[in-house]
Amino acid sequence: MIGYLLALSGAATIYFLVLLFVPVSGKDIVKERVEKYLATKGIDDIQDQVIKEKIEKTKLNKSKKGKIVSKEFADYLAMSGIKLNASEFVYAWAGATFIPLILILMLDGNAITASGIAIIGFAIPPFWVQKERKKRQQEFNKQLGESLVIMNNCIKAGFSFQQAMESIASDMAPPISTEFAKTIREMHYGVNQKDALNHMVERVKNQDLDLLVSAILTSAQVGGNLSDILEIIAGTLRDRIRIKQEVRVLTAQGRVSGIVIGLLPVFILLALMVINPEYFALLVTTKTGKIMLAVSAVMEAIGFSVINKIVDIEY
Repeated sequence: MIGYLLALSGAATIYFLVLLFVPVSGKDIVKERVEKYLATKGIDDIQDQVIKEKIEKTKLNKSKKGKIVSKEFADYLAMSGIKLNASEFVYAWAGATFIPLILILMLDGNAITASGIAIIGFAIPPFWVQKERKKRQQEFNKQLGESLVIMNNCIKAGFSFQQAMESIASDMAPPISTEFAKTIREMHYGVNQKDALNHMVERVKNQDLDLLVSAILTSAQVGGNLSDILEIIAGTLRDRIRIKQEVRVLTAQGRVSGIVIGLLPVFILLALMVINPEYFALLVTTKTGKIMLAVSAVMEAIGFSVINKIVDIEY
């Protein structure tokens, strides 16, 4: 059993190390393209080369559907504010899972202890990302109402909507300034305003921001006083934020109960795997222990789901 775990962990570690050090850098890609263009002899050859590259890019985009890091995951990670891109996070996540597993198997040889440490290393990174993302979203919600007031004042003073966005990006604190700066950067690089705003909505996954962007795009299509629209939306968002805060206060006890009920048994189980693996071994080596583990997992999932359903109020 230990040999299989050691071989599997070693293979996975080598795979992620190869992915980390082998990929082609952006400079190499640019250099290769320049060399291709310089090697051509006429404008017709260059046009043919451009068409070939477009076809290759289309095929590459289709093949990326099965890649290890999706665009949705990259956007999810970007909103958490962590200073790692999606690929770097996956490598760090794999290292936190497999490196301790290999070291403990080599030094101690206890598969249960190694598995417990590996599970902890596997669970901490996504838990940390979720915590940072939730914290960042709450801060974004608080800043969104203030940003609407600033944008409204800018538009009343005669600035354009893009200039109002630039004011938010330069004058306000993160995370809202960071997200607006990304949107402004996309627009400077040639992305139209509609697509840039929709990209921000996809990154942030915020209902209030979605409402704001929909109103702005509708106003741009059918016409209307953007200042009045922003003022109305600002009042709506203030009411929504107030209701959300009231709901969070009323459901605080239930949410804490759900966290305790959901995580305490898991913590105890992992602690037994690390501190006293011989005691835990009875749960995985005997028929009665396996049945107890299965029943406990089902009851744990049901209890956590019921409490989460009670405190998850849609508004």
